[in-house]
Amino acid sequence: MRNLLLNAAGVFAACLLSTQALATPQVQLSPSLPSPQSTGTAVNLVATGSDSDPGMLTYRYSVAYRGGLRIVRDYSQDSSFNWAGTIKDGLYLVQVTVRNNSTQQTAKKNLLFQFSPRVAGNQPVVSPTSNPLVALFSAPACARGSRIRVRFEARGGTTEVTDWRACDPASSSNVYVAGMRQNTRYSMAAQVLTGSGISTGPTLSFTTGGVPSNLPVVSQAAPVDSNTSPDNVLLIDSLSIGASVGYPVATDLYGRPIWYYAAFNDPAQAGGLLVRVLPGGTMLTLANGKNSADATASLQILREIDFAGNTLRETNASRVREQLDAMGHVSNCAVGGSLCAVTTFHHDAIRLSNGHTLVIGSEERMYPAGTQGSTSPVDVLGDIVVDLDEDFQVAWYWDAFEHLDVNRAAILHETCANPQQGGCPPIFLASIANDWLHPNAIQVTPDRDLVISLRHQDWVIKVDYQDGAGDGHILWRLGAGGDFALASSDPYPWFTHQHDPGFEANGMFTTFDNGNTRVADNPGVTENSRGQAYQIDEVNRVASLVVNTDLGVYSNALGSAQRLGNGNYHFLAGFINPGPSQYSQSIEVLPDGTTNLRLQSPQLAYRSFRIPSLYAPPGT
Repeated sequence: MRNLLLNAAGVFAACLLSTQALATPQVQLSPSLPSPQSTGTAVNLVATGSDSDPGMLTYRYSVAYRGGLRIVRDYSQDSSFNWAGTIKDGLYLVQVTVRNNSTQQTAKKNLLFQFSPRVAGNQPVVSPTSNPLVALFSAPACARGSRIRVRFEARGGTTEVTDWRACDPASSSNVYVAGMRQNTRYSMAAQVLTGSGISTGPTLSFTTGGVPSNLPVVSQAAPVDSNTSPDNVLLIDSLSIGASVGYPVATDLYGRPIWYYAAFNDPAQAGGLLVRVLPGGTMLTLANGKNSADATASLQILREIDFAGNTLRETNASRVREQLDAMGHVSNCAVGGSLCAVTTFHHDAIRLSNGHTLVIGSEERMYPAGTQGSTSPVDVLGDIVVDLDEDFQVAWYWDAFEHLDVNRAAILHETCANPQQGGCPPIFLASIANDWLHPNAIQVTPDRDLVISLRHQDWVIKVDYQDGAGDGHILWRLGAGGDFALASSDPYPWFTHQHDPGFEANGMFTTFDNGNTRVADNPGVTENSRGQAYQIDEVNRVASLVVNTDLGVYSNALGSAQRLGNGNYHFLAGFINPGPSQYSQSIEVLPDGTTNLRLQSPQLAYRSFRIPSLYAPPGT
């Protein structure tokens, strides 16, 4: 083994020799634990950089496993990286690159690290993780072309399964098992699918631990009945605002927790949003943290995590801005500047079938007097949607300022100011800015274009995307004053200040209608938020209301919408009754518009999802 490590180190070092010789920075790399360690063990990597030239030092971490280096965290002021996304046995190359932001010179340091199987011969092993509700099941290697999953159940409960994973004959099979109740004993076994036959391995037992005392609470406000969808898991992203402590939690329909992500409750990582659940047992989050350029921490991080809460890869807003600058979209983020792009990520990120990720970033530009009715030069907040490749590097972007009429002001004339307010990004070019668009959701349509929800325009727009080959022009605008006719006796048939629109291949469109414009137009009249579904005819530009349900509560911000597998609908009213008694509700609606199950939390909530299990995200 010693000769193998030395030979591998020599191969990797040779290709980097010339780069290191030119660089003035210096860097050392130290792991918190010695090699080897058991597969799945978290190792904290700490880089120590120095440079004779002045300038901020930033650090990039990359990992190679049976192939080329892949970026796991792009340039950041944070010199350490908690590396835990390893569920395959074998030899890994870790590389840290230090960069002087002023001189742009770099230096690299390599580290070889071995992870050893947890299995003992042919015997599977189940191990705890840092999350007391998640286990790591390790099984012997299985044949190429086969697939493996884990079956698990509590006494008297239903049998559940993880998703299928491709077998790798060169590594043991390691699967995170999630979706278990606290302080409960589970039996679990690996199942291998070869052709049409399934073989089941030995049964092991695992007992979960307890959950934190401040875990967000979910309770029934209206019970499960025969009409309730069999999507038996609620995944809700509770928010920490004021004294309200919140972070993502999954429960069953009786409010019993089966998973949570505690990092957003950690003072070292406080604040963030869980935005999307992905196939394969991972999730996309937007988190507070260090970037590559300045001291701003608010929602700087785009991060992919696994069920155990491990970071698999991440980038930051400033690093994306650097790449846009290199593409000619040059920012000057200071008073007196005219453009400042991607000051923060916000609201949404989605994973595409090609492995790319789309994320929304803020942008502000200065405009002359007269813009949006201003009497002096005005700072206008707009937005960019950025297409990131599998290494989180910029592949395509869409700039709202280049495609929308900047003189169509926000419908309710919302603004953002310094110091930063809730729901606003930091402002750099002036002390106050017009919050022009406030996009809060993105989706790729079945025909590979992009749909964006523009809350402050009361519009949902479709953009020419075509998997990064489109030119970004507006294909249509849906909503009041848009491109579609809508016949209805309702005085306010269209959504306003909406959240989370979703399109299906059959032309069905769902959204949570917050209703802010409707409320503003009718002072003194009780107006509630609505759950809506439309049938959209894109050819003839006609929309028809299929569901338009008064949800019985008013949520002035936040929310989500989803069509469930049995044809019912799921809506989140995320911000009800602002103040000391604020709460959120996840509401199920039947196809005839009747409200059904209600699940309530005393915390505000950004989004919620109803899913059959953690391994079956919405839309799968």
